[in-house]
Amino acid sequence: MAEANSQLLDSETYALAKEEAELQTLVEKICAQLDVDHGQGLRALVECLRRGYTFFFPALRQLAREGAPEKREALAQAIAEAADPADPFRAPFLLEILSPLLCDPLPRIRQAARRVLRERLIAVYPEETLEVLVQWAAEGDSPQKALAAHMLGHLPPRLARRALIALKPLARSPEGHVRRAVLASLRRLAAQAPQCVASELSRWEEDPALAALARRVLDGQKLPQG
Repeated sequence: MAEANSQLLDSETYALAKEEAELQTLVEKICAQLDVDHGQGLRALVECLRRGYTFFFPALRQLAREGAPEKREALAQAIAEAADPADPFRAPFLLEILSPLLCDPLPRIRQAARRVLRERLIAVYPEETLEVLVQWAAEGDSPQKALAAHMLGHLPPRLARRALIALKPLARSPEGHVRRAVLASLRRLAAQAPQCVASELSRWEEDPALAALARRVLDGQKLPQG
């Protein structure tokens, strides 16, 4: 198995394995290697994401959705290690593969995936991650909207204004957990970009639907449950 895995790490393998069935078989071998030598299997997953993400995308996306729990957890870790600012074209693939893990039914996997998004992908790919969060905020289901509301607050200060634009419609959500996530993000952004947030919230105060939330941010109050 170690010899087979070394072949998986060979970049020539990625060029030759064009058929979806072959790619799926390679991913299955990597998953089996995780059980034998976790470190080596993890490195192989990282190499798939680094060198062959366009080829391996369907198989890795399936792994994120249907793989065994320990394999899904390893995939989240591999995504974190594969993030590289020198290759921004990799960002959409990593974010899309990570997406199912962000709402994984197992809390430990869900939390690990969200930590990867919050601490790694936002740091390495802030612009690309913002685009995905904006899409989730506008078109996502309830969990995606709540996740976007939470993660927008972790963007760097230079993107605060764009984050605020995405947060505004979420602040009108009828769902209390979404509004509370918005409040938390606004407070994070206010700590990093106070002038930008204060300027934007002064306009929110003119909107009856947003005025109370804006005042809570400016006054440091908690949002009531509901």
